Amino acid sequence: MDLTDLYGFEFEFDKGLNIIAGPNSRGKTTINTCIYYILGMEELLGGHNEKALDKALKEEFTIKLNEEDEEGTNYKVKSSKILLEIENESKEIVCLERFIKPSSESVKTSNVVVNYASLDSLNDKDKVILKEIFFVNSRGNNEDTNGFYNWLSSFIKIELPQVSNSSRSDNYSPLYLQAIFSSLFIEQTKGWSDFFATMPFFGVTKAKEKIVEFLLGLNEIRLSTQKDVLSKEKNMIVEDWRRKIKAFSYLEKQTNSTIINIPEELTTDKSEIDKITVVFSTSEGERISFNQFLLDKEEKAKELENKPISTVKENREQIVLEFNEQKQKYSELKDYVEKFERKLHIDKQQLVSLNSQLIIVESEIKDHINLRKVFRENIINERGTNHCPTCAQEVTTNLISTRNIQIPQLTLEENTNFLKSQKKIIESSINSLNGTLKEKEVLLIYFKNSLRQKEILIKSISKDLISDDRAFSESEIVKKLQLEREIDNLNMFKESISELKSELEALATKYHNNDTKISNMGMSEQADEDILADFESEYKNLLFSFGYESNAKYQIWINRKEPFKYFPVYKNHRNDNVPQSIRINSSASDFVRNIWAYSLSLLSRGVNHPGIVMFDEPGQHRTNLNSLKELLKVCSGFTEKQTVIFTSIDKPLNDDEKIDLNVLIEDLGEGTYNLIRLDNHHKVIKHLDN
Repeated sequence: MDLTDLYGFEFEFDKGLNIIAGPNSRGKTTINTCIYYILGMEELLGGHNEKALDKALKEEFTIKLNEEDEEGTNYKVKSSKILLEIENESKEIVCLERFIKPSSESVKTSNVVVNYASLDSLNDKDKVILKEIFFVNSRGNNEDTNGFYNWLSSFIKIELPQVSNSSRSDNYSPLYLQAIFSSLFIEQTKGWSDFFATMPFFGVTKAKEKIVEFLLGLNEIRLSTQKDVLSKEKNMIVEDWRRKIKAFSYLEKQTNSTIINIPEELTTDKSEIDKITVVFSTSEGERISFNQFLLDKEEKAKELENKPISTVKENREQIVLEFNEQKQKYSELKDYVEKFERKLHIDKQQLVSLNSQLIIVESEIKDHINLRKVFRENIINERGTNHCPTCAQEVTTNLISTRNIQIPQLTLEENTNFLKSQKKIIESSINSLNGTLKEKEVLLIYFKNSLRQKEILIKSISKDLISDDRAFSESEIVKKLQLEREIDNLNMFKESISELKSELEALATKYHNNDTKISNMGMSEQADEDILADFESEYKNLLFSFGYESNAKYQIWINRKEPFKYFPVYKNHRNDNVPQSIRINSSASDFVRNIWAYSLSLLSRGVNHPGIVMFDEPGQHRTNLNSLKELLKVCSGFTEKQTVIFTSIDKPLNDDEKIDLNVLIEDLGEGTYNLIRLDNHHKVIKHLDN
């Protein structure tokens, strides 16, 4: 046996069940991760681009020519790539090509080449093959015409719906293909810990629910987006209402009035808005209506108009009293204005602080984006280990990954999304504070004008006090002019109140219409309930066929509402208001059976399902041999779809059983499965032709 006998392994996948079986360290994981990688799904493995792959694919590997060759021979990888042929339901065949270790600097590992030909045709030098290059792991993958996920979703005939996304400036994004594939590909390290456990965080609101809605073709995914639009519109109406209500308080301060009967909460009852009334306090405990207050002012102005101007001598005693009264009012107003200015200064300092925070967060976001580019472009990756080129310390994509620190770690992507959320909060606070500052600036101008008016009046009264007794009273003239101006201001105030009430009525109408639209949608259509009932029935049947024992069949449901919406829960009875997660109410091996049953039920019932499920080492957590046999039998029944199962053949299942491939497949009908058996010699890699 020479090197050429060991170097290379070819295999094909079929429709239906495909079993890749072999001893440990013979390449099952390599095949599995290569499929993730070529489809641009390496994020589900916890890394970007080639960093998610084993060193044998990008650095070196060992080949032993025979059993006596204990150490084997190491071979350095100069260049490596993956080729995968895929076919859609329209019988269109393409061959995907993606480099792991490029042969030249011009080739990017973040690109996928789509060859519009079969794998066999690529070696036909006489055939002209159309090819296109698409990018992965960059913003716009699912929307940009050059994005690979956008191409792939089109090729496999699924249209990605728009869903709510808190990480996007426009609050919406497609339901990302990577998120959908977390329900199809279950990897052995993290995949068996929860439903869709490897799904990356993309900011999609209730992403797991959206995946189920999409795969099963529920109307709710369309309705939920519409509800979300209407909900955001409702929140804007409520916020606008609050601003209008707040405007009443500013009008109160400008006129020293009291506005009563203001609704505490938004109301669609316009009669409640009509009750909003302005009153003025004339003395302690006594109030009069706006109309009466205005009428009194107008009568007083008319009286002053018809009354001859008095001399200083005639008003001496009254002038002294009024001088003292106006000085006291002036002093009180001046103190209030000074306090108001100090508070305004604090608000302005807060605005400066928020703007500084915004600059810092924007800088951190930029740094994170640049750092992601560094790792994505493999700038500091040498010999399989990331080291800083300056200080030679190890650098990791999750920044705080060290052996001695046990801290929940966020990826760069998650950190970036968190910072973007922080930026939104700060920007919202800045916008709100800017609005408040503008309103307070207007109020300050009003207060200062009031001070000036009082100063003018006090000066005129002071002149009267030192004037000749025979002189006409200047303060009377000033009071007459100020009274006329006050009446004009009251009329403007009346118009402002009327306009605000009209705006509130318009908002009430908008809110009512919005509420009606949401109510008309209903919580869920009957068609959705029929789909969920069928899905639940199939899931439960599969679950118990796999040997589930932790709970009785009648205690398990697919929940229809939060929490755990669309996922299995444990209930004592159907109307139990406190459902519990099936994960905490199942043994470890039974929860693995849950994931089998749930994933295959989605495959069976999913009208938008891509048609493939891939399980890596499904015999997790002491699952027994009979359960695995039933799993393979069920998978073999999906003849028009595809299941791919990677399994070891030298791994103990539990204390009493070991995986026996012959036993596993003994009940499978001939032609119902495709067995790819890896031996103890061959490496599942192939030499690239020069």
